[in-house]
Amino acid sequence: MSEVVPKISSKRSTIASLVRQKILSGEWPPGMRLTEKMLCEQTGASRSSVRETLHMLLQEGFVSNEPNRGFRVATLDASEAADIYQVRSVLEGLAARNFVNMASKEERAALDDALVELEKAIAEEDVKKQLAAIDAFYRALLDGCYNEVLKLTLQGLHGKIARLRATSILSPGRIRQTLKEMQRIGEAIRQNDEDAAFQACVDHMRYTVAVAVRTIQALRAR
Repeated sequence: MSEVVPKISSKRSTIASLVRQKILSGEWPPGMRLTEKMLCEQTGASRSSVRETLHMLLQEGFVSNEPNRGFRVATLDASEAADIYQVRSVLEGLAARNFVNMASKEERAALDDALVELEKAIAEEDVKKQLAAIDAFYRALLDGCYNEVLKLTLQGLHGKIARLRATSILSPGRIRQTLKEMQRIGEAIRQNDEDAAFQACVDHMRYTVAVAVRTIQALRAR
């Protein structure tokens, strides 16, 4: 017998998808207040569902909740970005090492497919598809690394990573350089060179954090 998913879960998913999309697209900027009334009107969900979803998004890093200020779109911080990318570079490097040794043919194909989709999305200048392809690449990498602690740790940073990724590709020319860096990771994996795969991940994060920090500082200086 198939499991029946409670309606409240569907509502939470709808609300969460809306909020993430608005934030990642830049339509809802850092610091914007997110009221229960506004989200109820936009999604048709109850206040209890909205409240539960906001707390979930708080854990993901998409929103903040300060005393007397309520829920707001989380503000990006350059120092925090640098810390996240430092940790991420090592964890994803380890994931790449594991992937070389443990991934199945299907998982390797999924990684390659994501790179193809990213190249297409860049040619189409479709930022939404670009972000989806990058997300698919890292989802495939984590699925094939077979380390649940590593996977859960990075998933815990998902919201902040997604927001930083969306911010960094705003820099002119960055997305094409990102493709080259990710293709380097993919090539090292195809060559079964775990050391090169690890280093490619570390280098990719080093370049990415430099762009992200500059972009955040420029946005906050406006």
